Amino acid sequence: MAFLRRGKKKGEEGYGDGRASIAEGDDVLLDEEAMVQQLLACIEAPDYRPPTLPAVAVELMTLSQRSDVEIDDVVKLLEQDSLIAGRILKVVGSAAFTGAMKITSLRDATMRLGLNTIRDLVMEIAMNMRVFKSSDYADTMDLLRRHATATAHLARLVCKHTDVDAEFAFLAGLLHDVGIAGTLLALSEKKGRRKSPPDLISIWPAVDRVHQRAGELMAGLWELPVDIQTVLSAHHQVIIKGETHTLAATVALANEIAHSLGVGVIPKAEADMQEMTAEERDCVRAHTSVDRSSKATMSHACQALGLDESTLLMIRKEGAEVLQTIPGLD
Repeated sequence: MAFLRRGKKKGEEGYGDGRASIAEGDDVLLDEEAMVQQLLACIEAPDYRPPTLPAVAVELMTLSQRSDVEIDDVVKLLEQDSLIAGRILKVVGSAAFTGAMKITSLRDATMRLGLNTIRDLVMEIAMNMRVFKSSDYADTMDLLRRHATATAHLARLVCKHTDVDAEFAFLAGLLHDVGIAGTLLALSEKKGRRKSPPDLISIWPAVDRVHQRAGELMAGLWELPVDIQTVLSAHHQVIIKGETHTLAATVALANEIAHSLGVGVIPKAEADMQEMTAEERDCVRAHTSVDRSSKATMSHACQALGLDESTLLMIRKEGAEVLQTIPGLD
């Protein structure tokens, strides 16, 4: 697994060549607190900019919040980006969307699926095109893409068993870990004289600790709805100013279910583990808490959502079935 390269040790060539910075040297990577501060400095820098989203995705987000939207307005907007339009038609023609009548046009897709579903689909395409992409962290970004997609579908499923408004559930699930992707992209961009960015085998815990803050910053710069910004900043706490945020609770639960079903941000499949060295396997097992919520958080989330143990088991069973129908999760 290319994303788990081992860092330098004392006595090895190249150890201690640099200074305490992300761009130079490896020493700082061994100090989690120092690494947290370096990562925060990266993402909170005045010149930090997240990946630019396609204009169609941004405009569609705004359009979806209007009450006077016409089908023609949506179709015209989608037609402005031929790549996104083509991918929409490809996705809606898959088994997950195909019904009694095949969808063959953007108008058909919008009328059949509705504006919010089209908006969610466009954002998913945009994330896969612009955010979950990195030549330096390719394997990890693919894990994040799969995890984000799974969590999005599971968040929508959780809403069916609760009173939570599902309007932003899919998007919140899709974007909940975008802070991890944004942090890795920032590291890649700021590697400077290094031939490669920091090794994830060393920095996973630090990345995990800053990813909610990074996601909050990215959502703010993208001017996403406030509810989504809140979820990105608190999906591992869910209690905000003494009150449980039900959408954050929904995403926290969906995130945990995704991990439990083997679609997490740390590889678990034996086939993947066999490709690693013994040291790398030990590292993976040591980092199984990455992107996980505490038992207390999950208890608060389930209580706020009114879910008992039997309903949770039902959601997990239905979730496993849903994920089997989603392209790209195999």
